[in-house]
Amino acid sequence: MRFRLTLTTIVCATGMLAGIVGCTGKVEPAPATATPPGTSSPPIVTPPGRPQTPADAGTSTGADGGVATDGGGTPTDPVDPPPTEPQEPEPPPPAESQYTRVLWVSPSGNDSAAGTEGLPLRTVARALSLVKPGEAVFLLSGTWREHVQLTERQGTAAKPLTLRAAPGATAILKGGSIGETALVDVSGAYWNIQGLTVDVGGESTFAVMWRGAGAHHGVLKDSILKNGTEGAGAYVTDKAHDVLIENNDISHFDQGDVDSHGVAVQTSASNVVVRGNDIHHNSGDGVQCLGPEGGATNPGTPFDNLLVENNQLHDNRENGADIKTCTRVTLRGNTVYNHRAVSTSAGEGILVHMSPSDVTLEDNVFYANARAIQIGGNREGAPPTRVILRRNVIHDGLGAADGEEGTGIRIDASVDVKVQHNTVWNLSGACLIFGAGSNGSSQGLDVRNNIFAGCGIAARGGSGRSGAVVDGNLYYRSGGAVAFNLDGAAVSLADWRSEAGLDKRSQERAPAFVDTGADDYQLAAQSPAREAGLSLGLPFCGSAPDQGAFESGCP
Repeated sequence: MRFRLTLTTIVCATGMLAGIVGCTGKVEPAPATATPPGTSSPPIVTPPGRPQTPADAGTSTGADGGVATDGGGTPTDPVDPPPTEPQEPEPPPPAESQYTRVLWVSPSGNDSAAGTEGLPLRTVARALSLVKPGEAVFLLSGTWREHVQLTERQGTAAKPLTLRAAPGATAILKGGSIGETALVDVSGAYWNIQGLTVDVGGESTFAVMWRGAGAHHGVLKDSILKNGTEGAGAYVTDKAHDVLIENNDISHFDQGDVDSHGVAVQTSASNVVVRGNDIHHNSGDGVQCLGPEGGATNPGTPFDNLLVENNQLHDNRENGADIKTCTRVTLRGNTVYNHRAVSTSAGEGILVHMSPSDVTLEDNVFYANARAIQIGGNREGAPPTRVILRRNVIHDGLGAADGEEGTGIRIDASVDVKVQHNTVWNLSGACLIFGAGSNGSSQGLDVRNNIFAGCGIAARGGSGRSGAVVDGNLYYRSGGAVAFNLDGAAVSLADWRSEAGLDKRSQERAPAFVDTGADDYQLAAQSPAREAGLSLGLPFCGSAPDQGAFESGCP
């Protein structure tokens, strides 16, 4: 497996992560996000390797493993972060020591027993009827076919209630004939669920659901959710709020050609963090933010405040993430791959449509998608408004050889979309499409300081582009001049500038990445993209910002 560089591992004072002080001393404000209890920052899992692609961006890997150049300057090896001195880890305390009492449950137990490790209870329901704030229910290895109801039991932030697998145990909650809306149904506050396998067993039911205003400050972590035929694996709805879904494997929620998502949140709910999960092989989207239109089961105010961070979103039938009419949504540091076009989707890695507002996509990595990012499209009201695409890397998309379109970023009907400091590389279709939608124009579009390189078409502008600001970008195409498409006609960069008034200060040169073969899209020392960007009011190091997703020369 080859090393895959992920953006959130690059700690640079340029604001590579929102809120970090840059070399200039400025701070880029971080978008508002939910902060339920128990949040942490898990490592990003490296996705599987893929076949190496030609390194024709100005650098390639030399025979000695170093970087060979095209004659444009002195090569530099990739810079690794300084090593840290290893420390002997402290032995972890016994898991049960953090609880005021532990009730133990085993399939071979007895519900009349004391509930100790030596004299366990038999059913989860019996243990849940006895548990109090600050206490935990530990499930020993075994399988339970029960409808698990986590009701209001006066939990607090200081004394939550916990349902988890005992240390080292494989505890399975199994569906198949439960006949309820959810296998694990959360209606109470401050419930922590940890280390369980929730196997829906092909039943038409959710694996875990939070519903009602009383369902808040819940945590689901380190668990496996799988094998359902309802609308989602994990589901937050009906005024539930402040939920953390972290470090889980969520897969195989499948209704054939009908949507079934890994995680779904919808109208009237709020404040959810989806972090560090592996969400894959679902018949809908990896993550869906459902609005009051488009199939919502609960009408009401749009979902508010969703953070989708550091997840692996891959091999879902439709999209890695689908954001409909929701407000304040951030997708950050995710790796999104292997999404193909089907009858109900163009194979987008991330799709933002209907009428969402205040959406940020930053520091994500996309590859092997038919279309990496789509803003705009289907809508019943206003188009997507105030959307930021920043510091994303899109590379090696599915293309003509795969029967796919191979597009990087497409901006259709929308208002105030900023596409800034992204890197798009090696796509058979267009790096960028804008103003070409059928249901409205791309109003207030700002496309600056990006690298669009190695694509069949660098950029395609349609009739809905009026007022777009496109400038300060770097374009490159190996083996010939960069190709553009303006109102359906092929044009050169010179014609693009003169006829559309775009990219007056952009350049056409090889970007000179460190090593495309290792998916390292930082800029080599000789890269013409260094200090070639326009000042956008964002932090940078040096005399001017770099073009593309990475800022160089930061201490």
